[in-house]
Parts: sequence; structure tokens; C-alpha cells
Amino acid sequence: MELLQNTPLSRVNPPKNDTFLQAYQNLEQNAKVGLSILGTATLFFMLVVGMGLFDIFGNLSNGNDMPLSTLVEPQFLAIIVGVIISLFFIISFLNKQRKLAIKEQQTYYKLGNVISLNLDQKKAIRLNLVQMFYGGAWSETLEVFPCNIRLGEQKFKSQRFDIKQDVLYQQYLNEDWGVLNKEQYHEMIARLFDGMHSKWFAQDISSDAASDMINQISGLTKVDPMYIEKCGVVINNKPKKLIWGFDLFRVIPMSRWAFMAGYISESEAWNNILKASELIYYLFDSHEDYYDNYRVGHAFWSNNFEACTDRLQKWTYFKEKCDWPANNLAWTQPESVTLPENMKTNFETHLSEINNQQKTTIGFRKVEKG
Repeated sequence: MELLQNTPLSRVNPPKNDTFLQAYQNLEQNAKVGLSILGTATLFFMLVVGMGLFDIFGNLSNGNDMPLSTLVEPQFLAIIVGVIISLFFIISFLNKQRKLAIKEQQTYYKLGNVISLNLDQKKAIRLNLVQMFYGGAWSETLEVFPCNIRLGEQKFKSQRFDIKQDVLYQQYLNEDWGVLNKEQYHEMIARLFDGMHSKWFAQDISSDAASDMINQISGLTKVDPMYIEKCGVVINNKPKKLIWGFDLFRVIPMSRWAFMAGYISESEAWNNILKASELIYYLFDSHEDYYDNYRVGHAFWSNNFEACTDRLQKWTYFKEKCDWPANNLAWTQPESVTLPENMKTNFETHLSEINNQQKTTIGFRKVEKG
């Protein structure tokens, strides 16, 4: 099946050809002005032709002796031919523009040697779908938007979407995660697989301040306090969920951005994305379970009402509106996976060390002394 997804910044997926009006509205300003002038001139000459025909056939019906030979006079024929050619050009041009977004997307895939994802890859990118749907980003390729890294030295100027430059995603990685090169990317990914935020959540959920933390997070996210409490409990012989959804989620967009920034190869990105995906599908029972855990983790990390409300609104909008193919993928849980050591032990070593040393204030914890 041919790869085709939404036009960047649009939520229509699969994409549709534009209407003639949309095709006109999407034209660059110079083309729009030129077509408007041509259209106005064509309309004027259509009126001239119409008036001429009315004079001829109107006079004939009234018994006036207006010769039909007027129709073949060079001047009149020239106007008719000009009107026909102009109409043909306008309709053909706009019809081509109607199909331009899809054609340019196909051209990008061909130049970038982009092929359809396999099922595991689709399921992995689906874990980033809430943000992708809201922002009209891509959910069926490694790249979030068309990017110059994919095209290499090939030149391709699209009229319907921007080709994102690597420097933009280098900036994003630096601003959001302090990542400026390949080595820092791999260091951050390793920390996420080690549970860099889940570690502190595990400490807090087992502390005397757990009740206060749970109530605060529930207020920020509107997630049931019982769900948050159960994130600190072993259920069905699986590791505690803690806020692994938050840690593992971050691996996916960071890896996609790092590829678009030119820091890592496509295979390196997929290795980490698929590893995170396998753990997420193993640990969580559904997309909602996973995303609630992500929001709980985000609230624990940020303690920011505005940011937490924004994520809740995007999740609600997604559940109500998303009709993208990726949202129909089954949530299948692997029977067993290779677990990171801290996930397997639920941070047993860290919690043991904490119990034997002075407590520090991190996240929602109160200051305690052992």
C-alpha cells in the first residue's frame, strides 16, 4: 500500500484533494494576483461574447435582419477562442494545484527513499500520536515533519509544506533536553531507560508525603487518586508502573528529533524507539492507561497547572476527534520482555540507600532526617 498521510499541519488523514477555492487560496501571492487578473479579463470577454450572441440571436427572434455571418468574423472568433483558452488554462492550473499537496508528499517520499513502516514501527510511533494529531504532524514516518536530513543533497522546494532544517531540531533538543550532540543524546536516553524520573517517584510514593503528593497530582491531572496510588504497587507480578510512561514516552520524540537534527542515524533512532515501545506495551494495559501515566509523570515533574491542563485538553480532544489510521492499531501486550534493571527491581537499591541516609527535598517530598 502506498505511503500517504496528512499534509503537514493538517488533521485530515488520509489527505484529500483541495477544492478549487482551496487551491486558489493556497496559491502564493504572485500567482494569486496573476490568476485573478486573468480571471477578471476572461470574465469581461465572456460578457462581450454573451452580449454579441444576444444581439445576433435576439435580433433574429425579433425579425431583424442581423446576419449570422457575424459569428465567424475574425474579431469575434478571436475573442471566443481567447475565452476558451483562458478558461481551459485556469481550470487546468487550479486542478493541478488541487492535487499538489499529495503529489509533493509522494515526491518527498521518493526523493528521501521513505517507505511504509512495519507494524512494530507503526505501533511505536502511535505512542506519540496525541501530540502528532493535535499539531498536524506525521505519525507514519520516523520524521515528525518533512526534513532536509532525509533529502540529503537533493533539492526539493515544496509549495504546500516546509522542509524543516536540521538546525531547528538541534535548537529544540538543546532547549528541551540540553542535548547538543550524539553523545549527549545517548547519555539522556540511557538515563530515561534507567528511570530518571521514576526513581524519585518511587521514593515519594513510599514516603510519609505520599498522600499529599497523590492529591496534588490528582488535582493537576484529574486522574483518579486510586490510579496514582496503584502506580506504586506491584500488580500481576509486573513491575510497578511508577511514572515509566513519562520516562519512556520521552525516548520517542527525542529520538525522532535527534534523527531530524542529524545527530543519529535512522537505525539508531528506531533501536531506541522500539525498545521503549516494547516496554510501554508490556507495562500498560491500554493507550489510556499509558497516557494517564504519562500525564501523572509530567505533573510530578512540572507541578504546573497550566501545562497539565494543556495535556489533559489535548488528550480529551484526541479521544473525541482522532480518526487517524494509527489510532486503530490494536494494543497488544508482549508476554515477556527484557527489563531494565531498575524497572525489574523497582529501584530496590536506591530505596534501600535512601533509608540509610539523610533525606533530601526532591519533587513533592518533605524534608526528613534519618
